[in-house]
Amino acid sequence: MHAVLIHGGGHGAWCWDEVRNRLAGLGHASSAFDLPGSGSDPTPRGEIDLAAYISSAIDHVDSIEGDVAIVAHSLAGLTATAVGAARPERITRVIFLAAMIMDTGERGIDSIPEDRRPNYFDMAMQSEDNSFTPPFEEACKRFFPSASEIEARRFYDQLTPQPLGPYLQPNPAGADALARSGVNTSYVLLSQDLTFRPPVARAFAAKVDCAPIEVSGDHCWMLTDPDACARQIADLL
Repeated sequence: MHAVLIHGGGHGAWCWDEVRNRLAGLGHASSAFDLPGSGSDPTPRGEIDLAAYISSAIDHVDSIEGDVAIVAHSLAGLTATAVGAARPERITRVIFLAAMIMDTGERGIDSIPEDRRPNYFDMAMQSEDNSFTPPFEEACKRFFPSASEIEARRFYDQLTPQPLGPYLQPNPAGADALARSGVNTSYVLLSQDLTFRPPVARAFAAKVDCAPIEVSGDHCWMLTDPDACARQIADLL
């Protein structure tokens, strides 16, 4: 089974490097790629919407032979439902890792807690390309609070500005579309997640009608505990 690992907002394929190494040691093939405008992808961020993410992910799935499982972290949950619904004959399971899940027609921005939502717009308006990057202290608190300061700085320095566009476009194929496709789903809830706290994560999992698997970890578990993250993914493949 080939696992396609899709990164969340502000991250890139790099965030899965250690997990991929460990999955290989467990006998599982995997791949990761930069979504448009993320990592080293040169797409202008001001032009990016959710449709661009979905198209990029479908292209990546189509480039792989055989069955595929998708692992979607955080914002990538919006992409994963649409990809699963578009390629049900290829995708055996979608594993949502601390992921945002919306129904068809819903927007990602509306799932962001109201006290944080204005900051997204403010930061994007101050940028030249409608993108944003949280300050170091905020990123440490929400993404990788269990990391040492040295590790957190290393992670933070690899983040790239997140386009606001994907948050604003209504999802063309959300949880309801994925359910109709018949693709199997799993949801991994991280008990120390300060981005999507457990009650929010449980509500996301309910949208795909699966009981969440609750484990100890913070939002960017693939960075702060790649061993445990890889083992959990392998158990679900």
